[in-house]
Amino acid sequence: MLFQTLACGALLGSVALEVAASPVGQPHASVGLSSAQSQRRSIPATHAVHERQLPHWSKMWRRTDAVPRNAMLPMRIGLKQRNMQEGHDLFMSITDPKSANYGQHLTADEVVELFAPERTTIDAVVGWLTGSGIEIGRITLSANKQWLQFDAPAAEVEDLLLTKYYVFEHSGSATRDVAAEHYHLPHEIRDHVDYITPGIRLRWDSKKAAREQQKKRDLQSIGRRGTSGNYLTPEPIHSADAVADAIYPAASGNVSCALYVTPDCVKAQYQIPNATKAATGNELGIFESLNEHYNKADLDGYFASAYPSIPKGTYPIERLIDGAVGAVPFGQAGAEANLDLQAAMPLIYPQSTVLYQVDDERIQKNETTAKTPYLGFLNTFFDALDGSYCTYSAFGETGNCVTPECLDPSYPDAGPGGYNGTLQCGVFEPTNVISISYGGGEIDLPAYYWRRQCSEIMKLGLQGVSVVISSGDYGVASYVGDTNTVEGCLGTGGRAGTIFNPSSEATCPYALAVGATSLNPSTGNYTSRLTEHAAQRFASGGGFSNYFDQPAYQSSAVENYFNTVQLNFTGYDDAPTSLADMANVGTGVFRRAGRGYPDVSAIGEHYITRFNGAWYAIGGTSLAAPLWASMLNLVNEERIAAGKKTLGFINPVLYQHPEVFNDITVGSNPGCGTEGFPAAKGWDPVTGLGSPNYPKLLKLLLSLP
Repeated sequence: MLFQTLACGALLGSVALEVAASPVGQPHASVGLSSAQSQRRSIPATHAVHERQLPHWSKMWRRTDAVPRNAMLPMRIGLKQRNMQEGHDLFMSITDPKSANYGQHLTADEVVELFAPERTTIDAVVGWLTGSGIEIGRITLSANKQWLQFDAPAAEVEDLLLTKYYVFEHSGSATRDVAAEHYHLPHEIRDHVDYITPGIRLRWDSKKAAREQQKKRDLQSIGRRGTSGNYLTPEPIHSADAVADAIYPAASGNVSCALYVTPDCVKAQYQIPNATKAATGNELGIFESLNEHYNKADLDGYFASAYPSIPKGTYPIERLIDGAVGAVPFGQAGAEANLDLQAAMPLIYPQSTVLYQVDDERIQKNETTAKTPYLGFLNTFFDALDGSYCTYSAFGETGNCVTPECLDPSYPDAGPGGYNGTLQCGVFEPTNVISISYGGGEIDLPAYYWRRQCSEIMKLGLQGVSVVISSGDYGVASYVGDTNTVEGCLGTGGRAGTIFNPSSEATCPYALAVGATSLNPSTGNYTSRLTEHAAQRFASGGGFSNYFDQPAYQSSAVENYFNTVQLNFTGYDDAPTSLADMANVGTGVFRRAGRGYPDVSAIGEHYITRFNGAWYAIGGTSLAAPLWASMLNLVNEERIAAGKKTLGFINPVLYQHPEVFNDITVGSNPGCGTEGFPAAKGWDPVTGLGSPNYPKLLKLLLSLP
């Protein structure tokens, strides 16, 4: 595919400058650097500013010399994609069981074609370029039809865009880059152009300086879905008797699964039968990264004791992305990877799991440090599943992020032990169900970054893929220390740390967000269902998105919630997209019109795991997500056996059928100085619609076309 690497060097005097290939950001920003710094031009009424640098950039970048007028610039014009709204409408149509289009999934090629720019857009921009003196032979179109490319001297580009290019120097790393402070386009062309590079965006060299920021996804300290610096650090089970009680509760006389949860407890709680089918191509996908790995001896030991039906030597199929490492030697395993596999595999066996391990070891380890420059997350995973995503343009961003505010890993990785190959694009097929137990604060990355990524989840859904994401373990807040507050909350000035901080990617309306519950020890026994409450040893993540609007499929459920409960705090109407915006939300602490999450819930406490040769009790929404993903995988097995298509996105049908859930009405998700949202009858932003009654869920989903 053209433009897989879109950066090149421009030699200006004795300084080689790396020109930004993919300037990422929200287009059409309204405020720029000091007007005294701008090159004065007479702008005709036929043109308007298309993009302008944001004011805070001047604190990080110093403008130096003007770019010589004969310096060659590699120009890239990102074309506006078509059918973004139509794609959403089609997505909702094929995922709504009331629609005649239900289940009519698209192929990967059909999805690419659906969102490719209109031919009229391509013709309009090419016509403008050729009419401005750029010969047609100099212009090329990318394979995915999203980019136009040409090379031109700075003087020609400056006349074309009515701007002036300068060399900027980054204050922290001495990185030098080329950009304009703003540029103009004809009115009739602006509707066809997303953005242009080199344009206003500036990128630094991450290898020259590391940005000081608390990382959001370290297992022991914060930010991973299903992990926490408090309860969710694994609790060792030291004595042999305690291990026996945990693994063999019925034999040892401990008849309650509330103390220690095993695979058999999960099956009893949700009435899940033993799996018998293993359709080719219906493996369950599990995402792992951030230096979290499994160990084969741990899996063998776990299954031998806790689920002996799975024979020794049963391991996930490894799909290693961008130099990643799968299984690691004994003593190097992580709790997260082992938990995900030990939760999912007993439910779906004899079906297999697919491990998507993402990024090389150097980068994975770097991402778990406080000084990592790599703030972006998941893009390299989606690149590997969808080749078009590597150059996909949406929401002012094309390809992986190259700016400090959302920097993604880049390949080849020249660091010690780094992966020397190119970025892997479209190398693996997505599984029918994918479980992701990672994430952080929604505000930690720009709105355009999450929106582009969420649109990729929509594209996977169009192909019949179900993406299941855990809702977080900090209630209405993010991880401890996020946004430099004790609880990871939002707000500025006197309100710092008081406004709720939603969790990503769970807020994407095209994913199934999963919260966590706890089992009541005073009810039920080892072979029957116990009552469930909202998670008690930690606060299950839930609330309302600042970035994504409330989808129609949940509007009635959310309205019913607000009509049912009496909150001791209020909401706001604005949609803030940065910490600075939080100063304008009034007295509210959550966005009432945002996408509500989670959608559903499952057991999230006291699950028995084995890693590095020892037994632990662990939990979090990181447990609940693979449990739900496994159940959807089981349903797909039955649908395939019945000659039907896989489920894909199921949120609309779930909201239409609350009767297939165990409604959970006890508990809340405290944070930010409040008790958080209370659980209530029906959907609530703590446990969603509730936990599954698997026989009812299966009957419902099998009844669909």
